[in-house]
Amino acid sequence: MTGPLKVIGFLFGLFFFSCVRGQVKIQTPTLSLVPVITQKSTSVMCVIEDFYPKDLTVQWEVNDTNCPRQSKLEYELNAEGLYTAYSLCKVSSETWNTNTEYTCEATHQGKLISVRKNFKDKLKLTLKPPIEREIFVNNKVVLEAVVSGDDLETVIEASVSCKVKNEPVTSVRGNINFPEGTSQFIRTHYIFVDTKKWFDGEIVTCSIHDRGVNRDIKQEISFDKGDGRTPSVIIHTPDTIHTDTVSLVCEVTSPKLGDVYIMWKVGNRCYIKGLTSAPIQRDNSISVLSILTVSKQKYEDPRNTIICAVKYANMDNIGPPLQVSTSQRICPECPVCSKDYY
Repeated sequence: MTGPLKVIGFLFGLFFFSCVRGQVKIQTPTLSLVPVITQKSTSVMCVIEDFYPKDLTVQWEVNDTNCPRQSKLEYELNAEGLYTAYSLCKVSSETWNTNTEYTCEATHQGKLISVRKNFKDKLKLTLKPPIEREIFVNNKVVLEAVVSGDDLETVIEASVSCKVKNEPVTSVRGNINFPEGTSQFIRTHYIFVDTKKWFDGEIVTCSIHDRGVNRDIKQEISFDKGDGRTPSVIIHTPDTIHTDTVSLVCEVTSPKLGDVYIMWKVGNRCYIKGLTSAPIQRDNSISVLSILTVSKQKYEDPRNTIICAVKYANMDNIGPPLQVSTSQRICPECPVCSKDYY
């Protein structure tokens, strides 16, 4: 790791370790199902990640029937003080080779979290958060519904249907791709959602029909509003510069920070993305960091004002982003550049 990557790693590490000091708070786990196939057996592993405290119970179902061969939980503790647990459900080769649904249910602090998967699905649907640039440049919320599968015709024929509060929303199909190093055909469908409904936290539900197993595959996504307060936005700049590049950190913080979208502007150029972290939990607040690396020449050029722009949930004003410059002053809305994505 050299140059800007080294600086980025150091900055993320600095903020990361600052947030794990003190007492670990209650954290709800996330669940994933992964197939484990060896020469002697076939199993499905339930990976239960990043939770606290340790107490947890797990229940398996195979086609709505209890799994008869369920392993005991195995735990790991990470540097943040959070646990990860693993549970295996062993299945016969006959079960594995048929249309079977596997369900892992974890109960933690009285809350039930579950994940269900059919590994014989010909299609997979993944909903991605909005494209940041569309939010900033065009004030539009455009989600990505990614359809993937190993059969080209099935992916081509798949139709994505999305709704918000039972009202259909517009979608546009993208091109078919076959990324190098994968065995999957992929098509992205662009889903247009009313901006106010998205920032109000309305749930977007999308579905496709998999004819191979004769079932609908559904996914949901929504905006986490947090507490709706205006977050604090600070740009951290280096005290001294010893390299040809400079890394800036934009820190967005609030007691109950929801989803935020962060982009940068250097001078009069278009919005650009930085490297954005996952939410960081501190004692009394939540922060998200975005790192932008620019040349030393651009940074020191007095004609360039570097701006961190943030969009968040605010019922009264979901239009102009909150913008802070390297001088820590909140700026008026900057001119934007347009680009046709489709």
